Order: sequence, then C-alpha cells, then structure tokens
Amino acid sequence: MTAGRVDIIEQGPRRPRRAGIAVLVALAAVSLIGALIGILTNPETSRPTPKPEPVREAVTVNPNAVYPEASGTGGSRTLRVTFPDGSRAEVTYPAGLNLASLGARPYTSGTLTGAGKGETFRSLTAPLYGEAETAAGRPMIRRLTGDVTLWPGPLGVDTAGPVLLFAFGDWRIALQDERAGMTFEQRRAWAQNLRGTLTPDGFLTLSAGGPLRLSRPGEIRDGVLVGPQLWLGGLSRRMLVLAPVGRHDPDCERQGRATVALDPRHTISGSACRAGFYLAASGDESFVRSALRDVRVRSL
Repeated sequence: MTAGRVDIIEQGPRRPRRAGIAVLVALAAVSLIGALIGILTNPETSRPTPKPEPVREAVTVNPNAVYPEASGTGGSRTLRVTFPDGSRAEVTYPAGLNLASLGARPYTSGTLTGAGKGETFRSLTAPLYGEAETAAGRPMIRRLTGDVTLWPGPLGVDTAGPVLLFAFGDWRIALQDERAGMTFEQRRAWAQNLRGTLTPDGFLTLSAGGPLRLSRPGEIRDGVLVGPQLWLGGLSRRMLVLAPVGRHDPDCERQGRATVALDPRHTISGSACRAGFYLAASGDESFVRSALRDVRVRSL
C-alpha cells in the first residue's frame, strides 16, 4: 500500500511538497509502529512456533465382544452362539453363571502357504479392548489395506513381532506375528485373503481365500486346539472357552490331553470335553466347577 501512495504523489508537480512529505512520513511511522505492536501483542505471533509432532489417529476404547441375549426363566438360561467358522450352537447353563454378561469373542488360526516363503501358521484373536489395547498409546506403523493396519508388538515380550489388526465392522481381530516376522508379501497376503462377515445377532464369522487356509474344528498343533472357538469373558477373572471338536468325535477321543490357547491373563483352572465340544474355564472355584459340570452345548 505504501508503494502505491508514492506512485500517486509522483504523478503530481515535480517540485516536492514538504507538507505532504511530512504527512506521509508520519503516517508511515505510525503504520510501522502499529504493525510492530500488533506482532508483539498477537498471541499467535508472539509465542515460539511449536515443533511439528506426528499425527496420531484417535483410538476408541470399547469392549471388543458381542453380548448375546439369554432366554429362559427359573434356574437355567440358554444362549445361541455362532463360532468363527459359521457353525452354530445352543448353550444351556445355570442362571447363576450369568454367561450372557461375560461377552463372547472369536478365536481361530490359519496357515499361509507361498507368498515368498514356506508355510506360515498364526493365531487370530479378538483383543479385549480392540484397537486401543493393540495400540497401547503408540502410533500405527502403517496401513496395509483399507481395513488392515500394522502396529508395534506388545511391550516387554521379546519373542513377539508386530501385530496385524483387521477391522470387520466394529470388530478388531489381531494377528500376533513372531519376532522373526513375516515378509511384507506375507502380511499383504493375510490382509487381502482374510474376510469377515457379521451375523444378524453380532457374531463374527471368518473365511479365507487364495493361499490362506483357516484351521478346522478340533485341529491340534503342538498339543493345543487351534480351531474355531468362542471366548466368553476376560474382563473379569471368569472366563469360559467353547471349542467345537467335530461331529465325528462326539466323545472327544482324539483330543487326548489337548489344551486351548487361553488368554495369557487367565490360567486354565479346568477343562472338560463332551458331546463334540471342549470346554475350558478359569476364575473362582465355584464358577469353574459349575461351568465344567453343568454347561451343556448342542450343535444347531
């Protein structure tokens, strides 16, 4: 603006006008002082410029579970549940166990072949608090696909590698890698070939394509059942695992002394197997005893 005014003045007579020049100098001085005062008093300019920090995506803390509605009156209740492979069952139990309030989470595992390496087996679990539990206040490493992200492994676990976190609607499913870790191609293969579908009552079913195969009901690896399961509980001491072991093995003869990959925060206090279903329970003594003795599971 100052340069414009000078140009206009110079268009007048060649002889300088002392009064006009004095006025312009005074105005320029006032403008300069005002600008300096504005800079010094403006909180946006007077404060030191903050250093840029990495942007972290907001993480919502919600229980990563479905709470099915129980039916029945009197001393017993009934739940209808869906396992990750899509098979369904009816669970009958004493009302005092209150299984419906524990919440149910899926567990399964899968094997990836090819993708630049040999066979790769990994488990798939549903963290109690979903993405918030996986993140643990740390930033995401990268996004593999639109619905699959990569996060740092759990703190203090030297044998663990990064975590692949799958988003299926509101569900979050975690694949815990090992320390050696998969290649980028293998991680992409998992991300692109694992699919999830929600049932009308909120359970999550999983399927796989391409070089990925999900474990079958009753499948055992190193003495551990790795097929589709439902984990009831985990937010408290009480927890009950339901694992179908196959219709062709109703007496659980093939299971032997197999165990389940229970949440590491809970120790297995006892287990039972009958009518084609393996049950493992942890918690207070009365809960474990009643869960293993009185809970009945029937395929639908």
